[in-house]
Amino acid sequence: MAASETTSFPYKLELEPQKQSVFVTQLGERGDEEDDNVNRYPIVKESAGKLIENGLNTLQKTLLLKREVEVDDVTQELRTKRIQFQKRMEECEKKRVDLQKKQQLMKDRVEKFDKFISETEAKRRRAIHKYQQELKVKEQKQSEYELLREQLEELKTRHNKLNEKIKQYKKFEEFLMKVLDNIPENYLEVNDDMLRSIMDRHRTLSFTNDSLVNRVQSMYDEVDENNLHLDELKYKHDQSILVINKDLAEMQHLQEERVDMNAELEEVIFNDAFSYRDHSETLGRIKMAINNLVDKCHKKHDEPLETLGYEEKLHLIMNFVVDKIHVERMARQGFVLSSASSSGKRERTRAKQEQT
Repeated sequence: MAASETTSFPYKLELEPQKQSVFVTQLGERGDEEDDNVNRYPIVKESAGKLIENGLNTLQKTLLLKREVEVDDVTQELRTKRIQFQKRMEECEKKRVDLQKKQQLMKDRVEKFDKFISETEAKRRRAIHKYQQELKVKEQKQSEYELLREQLEELKTRHNKLNEKIKQYKKFEEFLMKVLDNIPENYLEVNDDMLRSIMDRHRTLSFTNDSLVNRVQSMYDEVDENNLHLDELKYKHDQSILVINKDLAEMQHLQEERVDMNAELEEVIFNDAFSYRDHSETLGRIKMAINNLVDKCHKKHDEPLETLGYEEKLHLIMNFVVDKIHVERMARQGFVLSSASSSGKRERTRAKQEQT
């Protein structure tokens, strides 16, 4: 804060403390107190006119000398103040220069300290990175160690099992050695490892035996399949014979039904022939009756009978009969009217006679 004030205000004016103004009401009052900072102004009791008169009587030269003395005193005091101010300004400049040097020194120290901090931070980061890398490598090595340890345990277990198998198969080796001692000389080819040769021979014979057994088993299976197929064929043959016999029986029954039906149809045809003959005779009689009636009903203005069919002839007969019926009705109606008129006349004459 002081440095900032010094840089912003390089010059400072220092003045003496001002004197206090005190009005004294009585002469000699407060005389025992020695205080240079107090200006005493006595109370004026004279009138204004008297004061003016006394002032005019004062010599102007004396006043001028007094003013010059006062000006010299003030000038001397101002010079002294300037010298003091100059000294203080020089001291302030020295202090400012010292402060700038201290600030520059502080900046250099701060820069060095920042550089030291940055280097320390970089070292710390490198150390942390190295620690992390070494930790990862350690974990990897630890996992590899655990894996190798497990593999070692597995190998030990396998080694123990193989040793147990060797102990277990030791008796077979002894047996094979005895077999080699008892087999003929030219049974196997001469080889460095005779045990391997006899094992290969056994493997070949075992493979041949297995193939023969499999072949026999396959032949048995094939025979079983053929027997099953033969049984199926026999069953199908029997079923087909049953179906054929059934169809033959049905066809024979159908043939018998057809023979009976044909006999019935022949009888029906024979009966129909007799009925046809009767119908033909009846139809001939009907036609003769129609022709006879047409001859009686035919009129001169009608068409010739040779050109008419039986339906037209029947129509002609029907018209003739209808005409006859109409004529008969008309005749009956005329007879009734004539009888009614005669009976009316009789009643009127009888009534007249009674009146007379």
